[in-house]
Amino acid sequence: MEQINKEQYKQHLKGKREVLDKAVTLLKQEFIGIDSVIDQIANAITPWFFFPEMQDRPVIINLWGLTGIGKTSVIKRLTELIGYTEHYFRFDLGECSSQYFDIQDSFKDIYENCDGEPFIIGLDEFQLARTINEDQEEIDRASIRAIWDLLDSGKFDVVNFDYNMSWLSKLIKKLDLALFKGVEVENGFISQNEDIYWDIVNPNNKPEKKKNKNAEKTLFVSEGELDSIFGMVDHLFLIKSELREKLDVMDGDQTIDYLISLYKASLKPKTVDCTKSLIFVMGNLDEVYTMSRNFNPDMSANEFHRQSKEITVTEVKQALLNRFRSEQIARLGNNHIIYPAFDEKSFFGIIRLELDKIRKKVSDTYGLEMLFDTKVERLIYDEGVFPTQGTRPLFTTVHQIVNTRLGKILNEIYLNGFEADSLRFTINEEASAKDNTALQIDFLKNDAVIHHITDQQPLVLGKLRQEKQNDEQAIVAVHESGHAILSSVLMKTIPDVVFSVTADSNSSGFVLMRPEWNYISKKEIINRLAVLLGGLVAERILFGDENVTIGSSSDLGKATHLATYAVYICGMGEVKATFGNENMNSTPSVIFDNSSETVNKDAKELLIKAEQLAETTLNKQRKLLIKMADYLSDKRTLNKEQMRDYIKEYATDFDLNEIVEDAEHLFYRKHLKELAEKL
Repeated sequence: MEQINKEQYKQHLKGKREVLDKAVTLLKQEFIGIDSVIDQIANAITPWFFFPEMQDRPVIINLWGLTGIGKTSVIKRLTELIGYTEHYFRFDLGECSSQYFDIQDSFKDIYENCDGEPFIIGLDEFQLARTINEDQEEIDRASIRAIWDLLDSGKFDVVNFDYNMSWLSKLIKKLDLALFKGVEVENGFISQNEDIYWDIVNPNNKPEKKKNKNAEKTLFVSEGELDSIFGMVDHLFLIKSELREKLDVMDGDQTIDYLISLYKASLKPKTVDCTKSLIFVMGNLDEVYTMSRNFNPDMSANEFHRQSKEITVTEVKQALLNRFRSEQIARLGNNHIIYPAFDEKSFFGIIRLELDKIRKKVSDTYGLEMLFDTKVERLIYDEGVFPTQGTRPLFTTVHQIVNTRLGKILNEIYLNGFEADSLRFTINEEASAKDNTALQIDFLKNDAVIHHITDQQPLVLGKLRQEKQNDEQAIVAVHESGHAILSSVLMKTIPDVVFSVTADSNSSGFVLMRPEWNYISKKEIINRLAVLLGGLVAERILFGDENVTIGSSSDLGKATHLATYAVYICGMGEVKATFGNENMNSTPSVIFDNSSETVNKDAKELLIKAEQLAETTLNKQRKLLIKMADYLSDKRTLNKEQMRDYIKEYATDFDLNEIVEDAEHLFYRKHLKELAEKL
């Protein structure tokens, strides 16, 4: 490189860096809660963005996340910010039919516009392109074969069979018939029997008989026909006139032979070069986002966020193995970016971002400033957030609470004369009812309230969350308190929150708890089982055996599964082996009623001992159980700090210092080091 070229190239790269840095900054402003994902995407595209000429294969970036988390929209916005809007091609693989030519037709755009040049492809809803079904049987997906070629070598073939090819075949037959009937051609023009030509080739546009012999001659292949032919085989010529020049020196038979050769050439697949491309594979993998099927709006967004942060690339590849062949997964490479679920802070950030958009639009259109009280933000969160469903339900709730009231507000200003310069959205607690929240909108002029309207906002989730203070809530309060107390005393883990009323349609209440360590030792199996049986046992202790309800089926299923898993699979029974029979596809969630005196006996003994432990412990903590359950029979939740206070005041022979705070160093490492020191 000459010095001047080096300097030019340096400035070129500097400009690219500025573009990418600005794009990253704007993406982080426009998309809340995924800063780390945006940084990973920016780092992954850097080699392609700066040095596409060095590529001999596409750069493939895989994006996995829950629905509504910002996969598709982030990539679309990124392409706009780095100047690739016209060179971005998105394919929804969920909409691909079984017809091979459906996606081929879409790929023709790439061939015609970007062949061999840098561009971006988005393969959306990739999980729906599965080639293996739920029974691990292969599926013939002819419509997406080109995609696997694209992901492998960056090249694929496009067959250009369409209406024009059929038209060209018919044209050749007509021209050949015209020659057979006596039409003669010289240097591309008809020299004899022109009437026959028009009668056969184009009878509807036959011109009047020529009176002047010096009139313009008729082309054997018209200009309109030439345009269509060139469109089919333009890859063989630089310009259209090149094709005309060839035809203008031919007689009739030569023309027919040449058109046949062009027709055959158009049938050959055209290789599309995508080696300089950037490919985003985007999809949802419910197998790794195990929380994705939980639609409970009361589940902690922070807990889902924590779980999603623990998902690894190996888990992603294992999940893909349920949908694709191993060699297909290999084509996706190792660049897998995993979106975390939104935490509570992110959801509130998204709410504020959406309100800012409304605020700006109203200001730009009507010259009105808008203010939103934090209680309004909380209302939107409480009514709009389903932690596993991302932003879409939230956007709908923002629209319902704010946008739908703009018409009423503008009527007050322009028709009723309350000419305010700003609006303030607040919650009027006194005017709120049981099933509605009173949304108050103050009209301000020079910071003074000149008018207000109060509008009732029906509560959907809020209605479901209301304390019932009836027998059902009392039962749930006792049941969930049993789980929570045993978790604290036996597992040394205070739950994050206890619910005695929830908006979830599948449960009346629940305890959100998780031991801080990620393994299960033999000595804690019975403790864990006792926690699972704690709800049933608590009901029996406080209400009597005859008043125990049937709401423990899920707990019993989980407890039985853990017990059988421990002895059937994990060697925790009397005999150290893996057990099963020809009728088992997975670990049973039931005790088999047969003659087995080994694993069934072991599993039953674990459950019996766990129930006894639960009963002994809860009887000992009876005062704590009654106090907690009494509180939860009136209030719908008890948080971690509140429970800590209850334990401190009412627990028997239990010290809060026993609660596990450092789960990384409980026993094993320290014990190993001590053994090593003794050698």
